[in-house]
Amino acid sequence: MFRKLTTLLLMVFFANLCAFAQDKPTETTSEKEKKKKEIDERVIDLLDQAIAGADTLRLAQNRAVVFAMAGDMYWKYDEKKSRELFRNAAAELVSFNLESAKEKRESQDVYADVFEYNVPARSEILPLVAKHDPELALELLVQTRSAKLSEAMLKASLPNAKSSGSDMMNFNPDRQRVAQELALEQQFAVMAADANPEKAIKLIKESISKGISVNVIPLLQKLNKKEPKKATELGGDVIAKLVDSDLAKNEEDMRAALNFLQFAFKPPAATDAKTKAFTFTEEQIKKLATAVADALLQPSKSMISAMLLSQAMSMLEKFAPEKVRFLKQRQTENESSMPSELKKMQEQRLIWDANSTPEDIIAQLSKLQNDYEKASAYSALSRKIGEIEDETRAKKLIDQIPDEKARTNAMEQFEAARIGRSAKAGKLDDARKLIGNLTKKKTQIQRLVALAIDFQKKGGDKDKEVAIALMKDAKALTSEFPETNEDLNDAMEVVKGYAAVDPDIAFKLFDPVIDQINEYIQASAVLGKFEPQYSNFKKGEMQLKIKGQNWEQPLFRYIPQMQALAKADLEKMNALSDRFARNDSRTIVRLYILQGFLKDEREEDPAPYYGNNYVIY
Repeated sequence: MFRKLTTLLLMVFFANLCAFAQDKPTETTSEKEKKKKEIDERVIDLLDQAIAGADTLRLAQNRAVVFAMAGDMYWKYDEKKSRELFRNAAAELVSFNLESAKEKRESQDVYADVFEYNVPARSEILPLVAKHDPELALELLVQTRSAKLSEAMLKASLPNAKSSGSDMMNFNPDRQRVAQELALEQQFAVMAADANPEKAIKLIKESISKGISVNVIPLLQKLNKKEPKKATELGGDVIAKLVDSDLAKNEEDMRAALNFLQFAFKPPAATDAKTKAFTFTEEQIKKLATAVADALLQPSKSMISAMLLSQAMSMLEKFAPEKVRFLKQRQTENESSMPSELKKMQEQRLIWDANSTPEDIIAQLSKLQNDYEKASAYSALSRKIGEIEDETRAKKLIDQIPDEKARTNAMEQFEAARIGRSAKAGKLDDARKLIGNLTKKKTQIQRLVALAIDFQKKGGDKDKEVAIALMKDAKALTSEFPETNEDLNDAMEVVKGYAAVDPDIAFKLFDPVIDQINEYIQASAVLGKFEPQYSNFKKGEMQLKIKGQNWEQPLFRYIPQMQALAKADLEKMNALSDRFARNDSRTIVRLYILQGFLKDEREEDPAPYYGNNYVIY
């Protein structure tokens, strides 16, 4: 009876345990949903506060930035509201255009029209719209064009429109602006045509009528997935348009032609093994290569033509071999008549060429004379050596660097890259040992912080202990009271690490930095009154940015750290945003921290092929 009673009690116990185990996930799920709802409501509340704050900003472009960033973040909650905010942003850009036109009419600057460029905010705002609604982005692209840009585009679209000047050496600002606008339009068109063959066909034909850019390739790639035969036909129309163009005098068409040849010469890796990648036919590329070669063989005193010939030679050898003998003769003539300074520039092009090898750069070192050239060469060389995985080859190259300081820097960069590769491969202990080989404090801090974050992500108790120890080592290398930009950068690198490892310490370290940022911003505002042409302040207000890429201004420089803190504790970081003294800085910080909190850490899909973008100066 005792055994039976015991068995019965155990059965009841396990039955209750199973019931509890089944009920618990339901409760947990419910709690998670409730918590998520509360967080979403809080984010929306903070977004609404930021939107309301836009009315306190003086500059139309700043209000546009606020509306656009808020619209981007609002999309997951209310698409209708998001579109409304995007339209508000566009309306502010139109207001900016009108204000800007009035200022130029009243300006005494005779070069105001020559150097008129679109407000940078526009080129940041419209891609945000396109990310969610490409059709709306295309609509707003037209709506927010300045009167001068619209006029230039109309002239460029006329059947008899000709490029000004006798060759590509002549700079035409209107032509440059039209080319940039068309590239932006076609970029959005690529997104709008996704999975829509008819839309892609329409946009490709419009592109051909307005002017060819390299952005037509992604359109052809998308169309090729659904209708490969039609993609090939339209590819032929694109090539025919370029062949009929006067490539010797039209910079944009020549740039597109070179990118199309590059696309055929080195096709991008296929992203889908099941789908055949788009390619131009051999006949199409042959026609284009012949047209490019004929254009480069035309008499010209332009240095640009000589440089383009050098860049295109390897492609033309493959696609138009019958022209190579004449092209090499022209190349020899160019070199014989080229001034020594220009010849030197041509030789040194290898330093900045993305396809050059470290060996190519080392071969040029002895020909460099001034410090700027040498510094540029050593910087490029260190970067390329850092990309080498073969340790023997890398160290052999480093030994050939004549300057001791540059040699040390190259070794440091190579070791830092090795640490990064080891960490990426999951060999965290090996990476930790390699940090001991570094000598620069800045690099040590960066690698210690990166490694600490990697250990923290592993999640084990021992891993977390290692992460804390690494952060202590990094913090010990920083100054207790930062006095220089370098000191402040090091301190904020440590803040970034602690935001992941121990947020409480990160917030304590960041708190005093806000006062320094406030001082810097206010000093910059004062200087902006006396030197407005070199300032990012206008009418006493800082010009806001969506991407925030401004390394001189610490407010924008430390956006990643502030976003990491927001990810750790939104409420605490939002409370700290009140410490920013100026309304402009406070407004943008609040948007940035919300952006960081909502940021999805998953990797984005690889971008479509947009060519090498040959830039002709």
